[in-house]
Amino acid sequence: MLGGYMNNFNFNLFKNFYYIVVYKGVTNASKNLNVAQPSLSLSIKNLELQLNKVLINRSTKQFQLTQEGLRLFETLQPMFESLEKNIECFNDQKSYTELNIGIRYSYAKSILLKFIQEFKNKYNNVKLNVDLYSKLSIDKVTNKEYDIVIDEEGYIHKLNDVSTELLCELNNYFVCGNELFSLYQNINSIKQLDDVPFISYRPSLKSGKIKKMCFLNDISFMDVININESNLYFCLLENNFGIGLSNELLLKEYLEHDSLQVIDVQEEIFSDKVLIAYTKTNQIVIDFINLLKKFVDEELQ
Repeated sequence: MLGGYMNNFNFNLFKNFYYIVVYKGVTNASKNLNVAQPSLSLSIKNLELQLNKVLINRSTKQFQLTQEGLRLFETLQPMFESLEKNIECFNDQKSYTELNIGIRYSYAKSILLKFIQEFKNKYNNVKLNVDLYSKLSIDKVTNKEYDIVIDEEGYIHKLNDVSTELLCELNNYFVCGNELFSLYQNINSIKQLDDVPFISYRPSLKSGKIKKMCFLNDISFMDVININESNLYFCLLENNFGIGLSNELLLKEYLEHDSLQVIDVQEEIFSDKVLIAYTKTNQIVIDFINLLKKFVDEELQ
């Protein structure tokens, strides 16, 4: 119906007609569009002249389309509905220019440091506000100061009113520095670790799991140091103060540089589940999560 008139296409005439139909008359359309009634009435007349069709039945008191008017509206409806959705999506992304992320300090280095550049390459207009913590503040999540939180399962499950997704499940390994490894490299069972010097990382959800593992294997570690800072924790391990236990993602850098070695025991060690919690759902948040999951999967390969 529109094909023969595209050379004289006037978008505003079709737009006014569409919304007059949506709002069931010129009066309601005028209020919702904030356009004067005479201007809307004139646009309908001009469109009818341009199309050489009568679009509105003016012989009835109630607003009513002619058959030609109905055909035109049904032609315009999917186009305008699609346009409205695209504009809404564009405005949502345009207005959401900041992303507030809370992440445990130990995971920031192994996950975010490399990933941020990849994300910024795609969303260079999004400002990332990253809050590193050693203890997750539930109040900050409750007050929606974080859009996204990245942490281990036990901490995330303490949160209310958030959506969660599994980021990754990570294997744990006993590790030590090169000098100690020369003493422990032939160890192949947890039972052989009885009374070895052990460095504990606190705060950690591993504590209870480690105690259970020791109980089941009838061993006890000699706790030499408890430390609450991840960089110092790995530094102590590298300098042979004792053995430690950590997951494959946090260990990746140290194993690649051969500064730490794995004590390969035959027993299965518990794993760590890292979750993503999010308090808002929009395209930026969804894209961030999907890109991060893909990035971590590739890192663990």
